[in-house]
Formats: sequence, C-alpha cells, structure tokens
Amino acid sequence: MTEKRNIGGFAGAALLITGMVLGGLFISNWDASIVEQDENRSITPVVAADQRSMQEFSETFATIAERVKPSVVLITSKRAVAQTQQRFRNPFEEFFGGGPPGNQRPRPFQGLGSGVIVSKDGYIVTNNHVVENAEKLTVQLSDERETEAEIVGLDPRTDLAVIKIDFDNLPVLAFGDSDKLRVGEWVLAVGNPFGLNHTVTAGIVSAKGRGRVLEPNSYENFIQTDAAINPGNSGGALVDLEGNLMGINTAISTRTGGYQGVGFAVPANMARDIMTRLVEDGRVSRGYLGVEIADLDEIVAESMGLDSKAGALISNIVDDGPAIDSDLQVEDVIVAVDGEDVEDVDDLRKRIADIAPGTEIEIEVVREGSPVTIALELGELPDGDPTRVASTSEPRRSPATNLGIDVMDVTREWSRFYEAGSGVVITQVRAGSVAEDKRLQRGDLIREVNGESVSSVQEFLGIVREFEPGQAIRFRIQRGNAQFLIGLRIPEE
Repeated sequence: MTEKRNIGGFAGAALLITGMVLGGLFISNWDASIVEQDENRSITPVVAADQRSMQEFSETFATIAERVKPSVVLITSKRAVAQTQQRFRNPFEEFFGGGPPGNQRPRPFQGLGSGVIVSKDGYIVTNNHVVENAEKLTVQLSDERETEAEIVGLDPRTDLAVIKIDFDNLPVLAFGDSDKLRVGEWVLAVGNPFGLNHTVTAGIVSAKGRGRVLEPNSYENFIQTDAAINPGNSGGALVDLEGNLMGINTAISTRTGGYQGVGFAVPANMARDIMTRLVEDGRVSRGYLGVEIADLDEIVAESMGLDSKAGALISNIVDDGPAIDSDLQVEDVIVAVDGEDVEDVDDLRKRIADIAPGTEIEIEVVREGSPVTIALELGELPDGDPTRVASTSEPRRSPATNLGIDVMDVTREWSRFYEAGSGVVITQVRAGSVAEDKRLQRGDLIREVNGESVSSVQEFLGIVREFEPGQAIRFRIQRGNAQFLIGLRIPEE
C-alpha cells in the first residue's frame, strides 16, 4: 500500500511539474503574443482589435450617412383644411403632422415630410399622403436651397408619389434590390422627423412582406424596421450599409403618435416600378379580375375538402367585371395564375394588379375538389377597387343545431331590403354562442349552406341537421350589398 502510494505520489508530482512547465510555456507564449503594448503599455492588441472593429463599424454608418443625406429633401406642403366641427384624425395625419382637431374655420395647413432624389434632373420619390391635395409644395435641399415642386403623379394604393424640381446635376440615391434584403440586416432611416432636417437613425430589418397595415384596398409589401421613424420621416430613405435605397419610409405602428419600434417602408423595387409608370404615364393602371376574394380558414378549407389554406376563395363575382363572362364561379379557390402558385388574398391581388389590363391570363382553380383551368382577359382596375377582400371571420346558426341563432323566412320587407335572392334571415344571435364568436349579426341573410341554396327555414334546418358535432360547415352570407363565406364547426351538444 505504501509503495503504491509513493509511486502515485511521484507520478502526481511529475504530472504537476510537467503541467506547470507546459502551463508556464503556454502563458509565456500567450503573454508574448498579446502583451505587445503601445508606448503607455495600457492596451493589449486583443482590445485594440475590438476597438478597431467597432471604429470601422461606426465609420461605416458615418460614411453612409454622409453619402445619403444630400439626396434626401425636406418637403413642405401647404393646403387649406376645412374644420367646421369635431373630426376624426386621419391615421396618415398622425404620421405626417398636423394640428389638433376642433371646431375651426377653414385654415391653411402646413405639413412636413421627406423625399428622395432619384434622378439628376429633379425627380423625387415621396409618399402620396405627403403631397396629396397640396396647393403649394416647397422642397428644401441639404445645401438649404429651396424651390417649388410640381406633382408628376400620385398612386394612393401604394402611398407613393413623384414630384419634380427644376434643378440639374442633383445628388442621386441609387435604387438597390430590395428583394435581396434579409431580415436582421442593418439599415439606416434618413428623413426630417418633426422638421429636424436630415436626421439619421439606425436599426435592423425586423420583417419583410408585411401587408394589411394601412387600408384594405392598398397594395402593401412593406419592409418592417426598428430604425426610429417619426412624423416627418414620411417619404424618406431606408438604406442598407452600402448606401443603396432599399425602401421609402411610409408609416409607423404606434399608440402614441410617435416611434414605438415598428416602422414600415415601401420596398425599393416596388417604388422604382411605380415611379417609372408615374413618370411615363402620370398614373398607374392595374389589372382587374372583377371578383371578391377571401382568405381560406381551416374550417372553410376542410368543408370544401381541401388539404391546405393556400389560395384565394372567390366569394362573389362583380357585375360588369371581366370575370362575369368567364367560367369562374363562386366558391372556386384560385390556386395559381399563369402557372405560379397563389399563397393568399394579398398575393393574388398584387399578382393581378401587376399585370397590364388587356392581358390574357390562365387561372387555375380548385372546384369541388377538382382542378380547373380558365383563360380570361383582364380589365383595368377602376377607382374604388370593387375587388374587395371579404371577411371570413363570422358564422351562422340554427336553433336545432346549437349554433346560437334564430332564423326566419324572408318577408316582403326583407326581400325589398336585399333586392333579390332567397335565404333565411338571422333574427337573433345568442350570447356565448359560436355564432357570437364569429360575429354574426341580426339581419344577416344566409343564402347557402355548403354550396346548397336555401329558400326557407325548413330547408335550412333540413340541411344543417345532417351535420354531426365537430363537423366543418360553411355559409354564404349577405350583409348589405356584400356577400362572403363563413366557416364554423358544429359545437358539441
């Protein structure tokens, strides 16, 4: 035992000494590699390297800011605003700037926004809401020169506009390829928030392809960023770390009227396309299909025998639209246009809008579980955009099925109200029911159940009673002049 302990002790001592020697050599070499200090022997090269990286990063931001700022202008818009009574504030006005609502006589209104010089001969891209209805536009350059501007064209659906000033050899900001911008990349926002000229803020790309941020009939594919954007930044530049224009700052999501970490910019690729069309034609013409469409939810998709929610559901065909004379039918699910898959309502609307009116296209639909291909010629989207997006977040019920609604036959009075067509009218929606959860309303007209027309309460109950608890069911609803589909699941008794 003793001998073994001595051997172990020698071995341990040898290992300890060897470790100390090797450790000393390592420490010595490590010290020799990093303790090469400056004259004051206060900073190691490791720290210096970190500082150099940070300094280079900082210099990148400063260089980009110096390069971009001359191409971003301050736009002052003057127009008369009639305020004879208390009014609601336009969401854009919160972003663009303006006085408080109140009982006032018509008064001059002055708003401040931003714009980006995109050509040496004076074309400037900005937001529609910055210059719309302006009686006078003034542009101030980075060198403090001022001049009046004229409106070249407006596109409210993308909230973009082009204006022009009569200066030559202007500093131009080059368009980048916004499709290549990645979530997580650093970006800079340059504009004139609160009239503070040429303010630069930094952040990252938080998300891409954001839609349904502004109005239902707008065409949105926003870049979302956490770079600080405030009122007055509208129309300013969002740039990458190479100084390329990646977006036109347009809106913020806020509960205070100021920056809360979520801003949106129109992608540069969309802005460049709209600018070209406005400069060439003074307006933007868009393809028009002439249908009302809705996203599919899981219940509606299941009720139609579909495996996924991809596509856009035709909920109504608009009178006098291109689709009225085609083979398209209500409850067709559009899954592809010219061979390219359709993801959802927003995807379809943008796809159709980007096709020139008069173009013949092929639309692939799923009808009662089978694929159908239909060819038709697109019209031109009229003002008012009758290609509405119908809501799919509401349901219908009958007393015998525990859906939580009472229904009645269409009386002469209701028939006049709805003008034409048969169905049953919802007279009551019970609190706590699935109908209430789906926001059904008294006065909604149920026209069809799972694609089958109903003309009386008796027919309605006969159809609905065939469904078992847990099964998906869909209703075609008319509310006012709008028709849409609602999906729900029959509740347990």
